[in-house]
Amino acid sequence: MDILSDMPYAFLGSRLKRLAEQLQAEASVLVQNTGIHVPAGLYPVLLALYRQPGLTIGELARCSRVSQPAMTSSINRLIRAGLVTRQSDGEDRRKSFIRLTDEGTNAIVRGEEMAWPLLGKVVQELTAGLSGNFIEQIAQLEKRLAERPLPVRGARYTKLDVRPVREDEIADVVTLLNRAYRSGGEEAGWTTEAGLLDGDRISEQTLREELASKPQATLLVWKTASGIDGCVWVEPQQDGVWYLGSLAIAPSQQNAQYGRRLLEAAEQWCRARGGKRVLMTVLQVRESLLAWYLRRGYHRTGETEPFPVDDTRFGIPTRPGLLFEVLVKTLS
Repeated sequence: MDILSDMPYAFLGSRLKRLAEQLQAEASVLVQNTGIHVPAGLYPVLLALYRQPGLTIGELARCSRVSQPAMTSSINRLIRAGLVTRQSDGEDRRKSFIRLTDEGTNAIVRGEEMAWPLLGKVVQELTAGLSGNFIEQIAQLEKRLAERPLPVRGARYTKLDVRPVREDEIADVVTLLNRAYRSGGEEAGWTTEAGLLDGDRISEQTLREELASKPQATLLVWKTASGIDGCVWVEPQQDGVWYLGSLAIAPSQQNAQYGRRLLEAAEQWCRARGGKRVLMTVLQVRESLLAWYLRRGYHRTGETEPFPVDDTRFGIPTRPGLLFEVLVKTLS
């Protein structure tokens, strides 16, 4: 039951407020996924200070059309985030001016370059072709957001920034891999191997040992405002061939095209270092995952490898005869 939708005219204000809050929250997540961290809904305040440095709280409240107490609360949040400072007037100590910090200025510059064009594309896509009266258009917007939130829509336009994992992030990567590959129930993503393998996908000790024993390999991570949300292992072999494995996206971020973005970023990493082909292994029984890689340009080699049943560091098979299928892709 949705009481606001059932009474569209009587509760129009409440319904619009709910829609506005949803758009604001999702837009904030989308912006943060580009690496820009600004408290939700406060970008307009930063932009006002960028266009006219040194405004008072009262002036900011008037140009934003909010109350002065509300603006004071917003400024305090921006100060805590390190994006603005409050400076007292030299002549009138009761008067203070708000100015951007270097970090606040950088957020605006990066916003103009990355976040705002992306938001423009996503919102244009969201609102395209709305029809009917105002109430009907609101209902269409709500339905479209329920089907594909703004961060999901934005994934198709963004390139993921990946970098080598840091020492203090290894534990978070282990958590990510185990959630992505071993979670069951409601948290299970489509990459889960629950039901095929028991135990953890990897332990912190095992991952550290792998990194230490293979210094030529690189564990790439994708980090968002929520933490490490993606990782992939790339390792040079010979003759321009690179091995790619342990590709994982946090279950909460799956089905939003981030997996293909992470795969593209890893392939570009290999290509930039002379890679000509990418090799990987996928459990033969993972038909949907195999099909996903085939759609990304990978091909079956006809080769298989047995699952290392004697090495329990990567899981314990719950069925006999598990095989890895070898896939390869030529990098253009």
